[in-house]
Amino acid sequence: MSRYAGIADLQLRLSDLYGNIYRRLDGSAMTDEAQADLDAAEAEIDGIVGTRYAVPVESGAALPLLKAWAVTLAEELAWSRSGKGELPKNVQTRAETVRANLRLIAAGKMLLPGASQNESSGGGSVVEIAGNPPVFGRDKMRGY
Repeated sequence: MSRYAGIADLQLRLSDLYGNIYRRLDGSAMTDEAQADLDAAEAEIDGIVGTRYAVPVESGAALPLLKAWAVTLAEELAWSRSGKGELPKNVQTRAETVRANLRLIAAGKMLLPGASQNESSGGGSVVEIAGNPPVFGRDKMRGY
């Protein structure tokens, strides 16, 4: 069961295309497949967001953003399922933007408003080590 977006949200985004993508040859609706695409999108979000925040995120301030992101990633999956050829540029751009924002969250450069920090992930800490480049490597030590 989706936590961030529902089938109705995906249906609204895809509009008339929803019926073409999630309909069997006999005309019956493929709600399980639509739900699977939403679940996969939310798992991708939680997998990245979970490095910094407790998931599922329950903050009312963050949920509208997560809903939009989940629908965008599910829309990308829906287009792939449709067999209609190449992904439309606007869908591709939106999905790339979502993933860029998720990377920013993982790096601690973007915050989800009101979301609880995931203390067990260590996402609040960063260790950076700088040093000289290695002198001895596999290539230099070959034959010794």
